[in-house]
Amino acid sequence: MNNPMADLTYDVRIDPWSPETTFRQGDDALYWRSRRGEGQLAYAAVSEVRLYKVRYFGSRATYWRCDLHDRGGRKVRLQAAHDLGFSLGHRRIEDRSAAYIPFIKQLEARIAAANSGAAFGASRHSLAALDAAGGMLFVFAHRLTRKVNGDRAADLLAWLMRAFGRMLKGDRVARANLIAAFPEKSAAEIDRIRRGMWDNLGRVFAEYAHLDRLWDYDPAHVHPGRIVLDPDSEARLLALRDAKGPVLVFGAHCGNWELLAWAVGFRNGETGIVYRPPAIAAIDRELGKIRARSKATFITANAQALFSIRDALRRGAGIGMLVDEHFSRGVDVVFFGRICKATPIFARLARQFDCPIHGGRIVRLPEGKFRLDITDAITAPRDAQGKIDVAATMQMITGIVEGWVREHPEQWLWLQRRWR
Repeated sequence: MNNPMADLTYDVRIDPWSPETTFRQGDDALYWRSRRGEGQLAYAAVSEVRLYKVRYFGSRATYWRCDLHDRGGRKVRLQAAHDLGFSLGHRRIEDRSAAYIPFIKQLEARIAAANSGAAFGASRHSLAALDAAGGMLFVFAHRLTRKVNGDRAADLLAWLMRAFGRMLKGDRVARANLIAAFPEKSAAEIDRIRRGMWDNLGRVFAEYAHLDRLWDYDPAHVHPGRIVLDPDSEARLLALRDAKGPVLVFGAHCGNWELLAWAVGFRNGETGIVYRPPAIAAIDRELGKIRARSKATFITANAQALFSIRDALRRGAGIGMLVDEHFSRGVDVVFFGRICKATPIFARLARQFDCPIHGGRIVRLPEGKFRLDITDAITAPRDAQGKIDVAATMQMITGIVEGWVREHPEQWLWLQRRWR
């Protein structure tokens, strides 16, 4: 092999069945080496460069991929997703975009300089077509569900999820989580909770089309509607509605967690909900139309989210956030006796603004009703300087969430890979 430039290298494993390959850019060609051998592709021989994003089943994340085609029909593939293989039936992917993107930009420049006839274009991953079809199907089903009785639709989807949910891949994760969280429970008890989880999830799916109709809380009504509160929670909700200044509300994937947006949006003034959008744009747009009626602004959880949240809090907004998901760069907390990662962002915001922190959850009740529970403002632990202690505060919040889940385990989303 000739002497490629040693500083322009990139390592990647495309899939579980391929070896890790080292790519290097030389003056005139792209070189690669793996345990299967070596190869090269001259820049001048590249006829087409295709760039697109890929996604893997069961994940929302997308990764850039580049396919190089030469005149003889050979294809060379590079991508930002580095495959780490399978662990407990789950495909593990490492995002190497930080190294991949500058490598590909330089590669494109070398190909363009060596071959003015090379075609550069975009392509679509096979899952993109499935996503588009799935998005169309969701929108159709969502709008159809909105036209029928919401309770009947919820009963039907709950029955379907109880019947077929246990055949889905996520059921294995749920079962393993339940056994680890409740080692004292019998197999029959674990199965009862799993069936309840699938029942609740089916109802949540159906209720997406009716969220604005489900939230019917009005403190002036003598008789409660679907949303009920005990006297203490009602007093806290009304106090939060009229309070001035920033406030933070944490929640979890309990009951119909989407209704928390309406609880936060009930507050006078500016409110916001931090959320992770669905991977399929059509679904995100459709849900956005319903969520917009909550009066809360939905803030996409991305690199710009923190700036938007801080600006809103400076204006005295109320911000809600679900805190029971895995966060790879988070702080260590103990949840059901096991260490996992929790987002530190919530506590960091509380530390910066020294504002009240409340918990909120939605509990599913019989006959299509929901109970909204609002906690007292928590007394966050503080460090020696009197500032809110981020790690200790997230542990306190995680403990509160664990208490909620223990009370109604069938209403929490055990499908999450919370422990990794």
